[in-house]
Formats: sequence, C-alpha cells, structure tokens
Amino acid sequence: MVSNSKIKFFVSVLIGLSVLLCLNAQNAQIPQNDDDLEWLEDSPVNLIYPEEAAGSKSSFVMVEPVYQHELNPQVTSYASDAQLLSGLYEGLFSYNPVNLEPQYAIATSYRISRDKLRWTFTIRDEAYFSNGEKITAQNVRDSWIQLLSTPNAPYASLLDVIKGAADYRAGNIAATDVGIYATSASTLTIHLVKPANYLPKVLCHSAFSVIHRSPTVYSGPFFLDDFDESGYVLKKNPYYWDNENVQLNEIVIIQSDDEDENAYYYNTGLANWVTSSINTDKLINKNETYQFNAEFATSFFFFRIKENSIWSVPAFRNALFEAFPWEDFRSKYYVQAQTLVYPLTGYPEVEGFSYTDISEAKNLMKQAREDFGISQNKIIPVTLEISENSFKDEQINLIAQAWAPLGVDLKVRRLPSGRYFSHIPVSDADIFNYVWIGDFADPLAFLELFRGDSSLNDSHWKNEEFDALLEEAAQADAEERYKILSRAETLLLDNYMVIPIQHPVTYNIINLNEVGGWTSNAFDIHPFKYFYKKDIKSTVTDIVKK
Repeated sequence: MVSNSKIKFFVSVLIGLSVLLCLNAQNAQIPQNDDDLEWLEDSPVNLIYPEEAAGSKSSFVMVEPVYQHELNPQVTSYASDAQLLSGLYEGLFSYNPVNLEPQYAIATSYRISRDKLRWTFTIRDEAYFSNGEKITAQNVRDSWIQLLSTPNAPYASLLDVIKGAADYRAGNIAATDVGIYATSASTLTIHLVKPANYLPKVLCHSAFSVIHRSPTVYSGPFFLDDFDESGYVLKKNPYYWDNENVQLNEIVIIQSDDEDENAYYYNTGLANWVTSSINTDKLINKNETYQFNAEFATSFFFFRIKENSIWSVPAFRNALFEAFPWEDFRSKYYVQAQTLVYPLTGYPEVEGFSYTDISEAKNLMKQAREDFGISQNKIIPVTLEISENSFKDEQINLIAQAWAPLGVDLKVRRLPSGRYFSHIPVSDADIFNYVWIGDFADPLAFLELFRGDSSLNDSHWKNEEFDALLEEAAQADAEERYKILSRAETLLLDNYMVIPIQHPVTYNIINLNEVGGWTSNAFDIHPFKYFYKKDIKSTVTDIVKK
C-alpha cells in the first residue's frame, strides 16, 4: 500500500462545554443551517467531543494529518486509509495485531483439497453487518466479484489465482464463470488455477473485506457515525460477531496539521494517540510517549517502460545505476535500503546497490549509445515525477549532477500529494517514486508490483522469467518459496528497474501505560478493535495553552 502523509480546534471552547452531545448510533444528525453551526465553527467534526469524551474509558480520540479518506476498501491503496478501514470492514481473515499473521475473522475454518486447487471456507453463523443483516458466503462472493469488476482496483489481480478471475477482469467471461461459489449460506468454495499457499495472508487486506450493497453499512467492529472536512466519528457496531470483546464505544478521529495544537491535545489528555506532526519540544513525558518502529516498507524510484523510450532499454538504465550517488543520497536516512524487499526472517540475502562507479557508468553509456545509434554528444532527457515535499532539492540535485556527465538531463516535475499517485497511470514521465508498505508479511507484497499482469504494476515492466518464478514460488513450501522469490527479486534488480532508497521509520505519540491493545508492528496498522483504556490516568492537569 502507498504511504501518504484544518481544523482549528479551540479546546478552550470545548472545555467550557458542560453538556456532552449524545447521538443515537444509527440516527446522528448533522446541523442543517449556519445558526446551528455558529458556536461550533472552530471545533472538530461538528460533533461535540470535549475533555470528558477523551477521558471516558469507552471513548478514544486520535489526531491524524489532514487528509480526505477513501472509504471504499476496494479502490484505495493508501496507508492513510488502512487504519480507518481496520475499524469499518472485515473479511475472512484479519491481521493478528502483534505478529501480523492471519487469524480467523468472518471465517471460522478452511479446508484445502489434496491437489491444493480447491479451498473451502466456513462462514461464522454469528457474523452480521452493522444494519443487522446476516453475512453469508454469497456476500463474500459478491464482494470479490465486485472487486474484480471495479476498474483500476489496485489489489484485484491478487485474486487472479482463482479460476476465471483474470479473464473476468479483462471482460472476457461472465461473473458466473469465475471459480468462486457460495454452496450454502455458510460455505464458500474457490477453485484455483495454481496452488497459492500465501492466500490467507493476502485475504487479511481490507480490499478483500465483505462489503454491503449500501456504502453506509459495514462488516467490521465499528460503523461510521458522522464525518466532515475536519474528522470522523466511529461508533461500536452492536451486531459485530465479536462485539463483546470490543471495549470502546466510540472513536473520534480529529484531523490537524497544527504542531502546537497537537502537542496541546496530547498533553492535556484530549487526544490519546497522535500520528500527525507535533511540536516535540512541548511534549511532556516524552520517554513514555514516543513509539519508534521500522516499517515493513521501502521507498524507491522505479522506471516506466514505454514504447520507443531509451529508458525502456536495460543498458541505458544500467549506466544511470552505476552513476547514481547511492551513499550521498541515502546518507540522511535511518534505515538505508539496498534492495526492494524489506528484510524478513528466513528470506535469503539479495545483492543490492551500494556503490557508485562513474567511470564504469560512462563506459556503459558510451557502449549503449553506440549499440543503438545515438550520438555521443546528444543530451538525453529523463523525466522524474515526484510528489511535492517528497525529496529536498539538494537530493534531486545530487542525482542531476551524477547523471550530467553521461549526457543525461534530469527534468523534475512535482505534483501535489493528493494528485500524485492517481496521476502515475496516465503520466508520460520516465521515473516515479513510491513509499510502498507491504500489505501482508511476505516478499510477494513487494514483488507483485512488477508482475506482468498485476493491477498494481504501474511500471508496465513485463518479464516472463520473473512471472514464472512467482508462479513457481506459489507452489513451493515456505523455505523453498523464499529462495525462489529472492531469485525473482534479483532478476528485477538485474534489470535495473528499481532504485531502492530507504526503509521508513514510523513514529507515534501514544502512552502505552494508558492505552492497551496498541502494539508496534511493521505495518504500522493498529486494528481499532483491540483498543482499550487502562485504569492508569494521566497526571498532567491544569496546563495553560500558550
């Protein structure tokens, strides 16, 4: 999934409120006119959540960056959406909040046929949508068929292992010909074209959640009660199958990029968790609140394969790689990346990129020009498209200066962050940047980006040997599978498609002495279902905002 990172919340107004607005979970109303809104104009979410809401054991307040969430789990690939979706939707499996391994959710069990090509899932009897409708195997099938039929759904191709799925995505067959069958209300059977031992890991992702025909009905532990441009309110789903173990009744998500305000929210106990920017100099009890963690993610540049483009030829890309200023460009990152796949236990070490050889780069460029009949004096442009503020000018200048001796002119386009990723599929640029967070704890979470027919493949690179290795790995046991996937990654790197930069480090502001059910993990996704407040209370009182 792709990583991306006003409210003016006048807390003094909120603290002065003596009455907490109580809204019926299914019938909350947004004020309808300006008079209704006048006294709330500087508050978050047009819903009143003063200090007593943050102090309640059944309520939880989170502050996140300003961002308009995509709440359709089938069309988003943003990490920013994943946290919110963890509360609203659920599929057959969900992530274990500690080790990220798949665990049963709407499914209670599954069986695999002797030839490994037929999987049968049992749907739990007590699974219901947030409107009280029972969740059945047919709902699961309908959800997956809708995913396959949704244009540009980023994760749809991960179901191509199912018979007919790829053909249905391409519009070649009818939905009835796809190998997904609801054989009873509680039994779902899928027929595969090849074994897929990784399938439960994939099905943890929110894209494969059970969705309802109405976008305001949810399958997860919470439902969306209200929202506006400054935040979201989630309420506990009374029909959720594991409702008794969900301890929070509501989650308030406030959006703010004001560093001083965010520090104030947290110090006064008005916010329990802050993921947005914050003035660390104003934080109290810093040692108790900082949560740093290496993320299962890689920041990298990748090339776009285009017809009649020089940069679609590996020899030219090879020259750029030899000249790339690896050490200087990566110098300020905490965890430098030499390969694409985040290091996993048991995954073989893959030779990456670590040194610059400008002399070899010049020789490679000279030979490539000769082989393809391009004058040695011709300046060759290469266009890099990145989101605004993703890299500093001094970093980009390092690349431009390194490639200039090869007769390469680096041109840079910066797009607004909100437009960047949606623009990649239609862009004519040569190089792009991803900060990609693995969606399941497996190398395939990264390698799928370059499989020829993958709906995630924005590079347009196709390599039959690479695709064959991914297919071979799907049929191997766990140890051999990692070896095969490491060969696939090596092949990708040998084709000079990916320029690895760093493995990001996440930070969260949360006091785990006061909040339970929140665990550091490599995805930086913390399912809301498990959150609860401990009995220990903050000792910070009577702080005057300055």
